[in-house]
Amino acid sequence: MSRKEIAPEPFPWLDTSRYSFSQGIEAAGAAWLAGHTAGAYDAETGRVSVRGDGAEQASVCWAKVEAVLDAAGRDISACTEVTEYITVAGAPERDVIAGERPHSLGSTVGGVRPSTFIVEALVRPEALVEVEVVAGQVDGLVHIPQVLPVDDDGSVVLPGDFVGQCEWALEEAGRRLERHGMDLSHVVRVVQQTTPATRRQYNDTGEARRRLLGPQFPSSTGLLMPELPHSDALVALDVWASAHPKTVVPYQAEVYSSLTFSPAVEAGGLLFISGTTAFNMSAGETVAEGDIGGQAEFVYGEIATICEMAGTSIDNLVKTVEYVTPDGVDGYRAVGEVRQSVLGRPFPASTGVVVSGLLSRRWLIEVEAIASMP
Repeated sequence: MSRKEIAPEPFPWLDTSRYSFSQGIEAAGAAWLAGHTAGAYDAETGRVSVRGDGAEQASVCWAKVEAVLDAAGRDISACTEVTEYITVAGAPERDVIAGERPHSLGSTVGGVRPSTFIVEALVRPEALVEVEVVAGQVDGLVHIPQVLPVDDDGSVVLPGDFVGQCEWALEEAGRRLERHGMDLSHVVRVVQQTTPATRRQYNDTGEARRRLLGPQFPSSTGLLMPELPHSDALVALDVWASAHPKTVVPYQAEVYSSLTFSPAVEAGGLLFISGTTAFNMSAGETVAEGDIGGQAEFVYGEIATICEMAGTSIDNLVKTVEYVTPDGVDGYRAVGEVRQSVLGRPFPASTGVVVSGLLSRRWLIEVEAIASMP
């Protein structure tokens, strides 16, 4: 399966060749875009900076998205996935930010309901919002955006019950998949948002996950966020399912046999790789504690091994999302150096955000990735 860089010229906001990611990658019939903030080169300071309130920043984000889509011969109406990362500082402006979505499409983008991730910060500290999209339909792939434990009348179900809300959200994802002729057995990727307050209960959700998602578990990423899009929700799920047969990559099968997610799942020519951290499962210990560059080197090494075991290569990465903890931000530049040394050209599209924490306090970075199969 071919992959091709989307490189808009000109791109007046900044020189994209300086970075270890592409503005977008064409693969599997879709355009996968990097996350875009309102960052722009400032001739006076010689640096990339971000200016304006939430509305101004969101407007620039969408202008950049549209420029990349135009270079791919697509437009906003082709969007099939939309994610808005909004910082805690920007959260009071959520409605204003949403109002800057392409006006003719109202509260949706290309008919798609955006997923909202409220994060601690973005890689550019002045940024309030970052927009990431996929445009074009991947054959057989369905995205169920941001399932919250909220019933049809807007009431939160099982208030205060984290485990119960997680189970309900998975069951609700299954109900929505039925509209596409699929069920939870077709799920290939799950991204779960919770908050630091529920960290200790996270393992208690294993029984429901095992019953509802097994035995061929999807790839999975679990994140701790400062808050969720609904004040009384304790969990938010994004779910992807494929109509194609799925294959679990048997990496460290003896370790994963007791877990409720797989290291990676291949379906329909794409490889969905779970959020990968600096935890050496064989040794049962965190690698390079306190050193985000060392942790990133281990993480991308793991991703390379998983790709090879699946029959592809890290050179075929389409997209990465890097979730960084507040303790890792100061050293984040080292991650770019690792990417420069290990990733193939063209670089994958990429998004980087700062979350409240990962499931272990020792982890400074978690990377989830999607690769194309040859």
